[in-house]
Amino acid sequence: MTNNSVKKELLLCTIAAALVLLNIGAHLLCTKMFIDLPLTEITLALIPMTMLALCFIGFKMAAKEE
Repeated sequence: MTNNSVKKELLLCTIAAALVLLNIGAHLLCTKMFIDLPLTEITLALIPMTMLALCFIGFKMAAKEE
């Protein structure tokens, strides 16, 4: 395994961790405590798009590796 391959795998793991944190954050923002904040709706609308973009980047990186 080359050093470059290890770096790409670490980056993919970081992307996966970011997706998990975005998912948990979205569920926390949906609680009744935060639902009255003005930017909550916009933030919740942007989370799925951000997750899709991160998945797309991860798939492109994984496809390049093969």
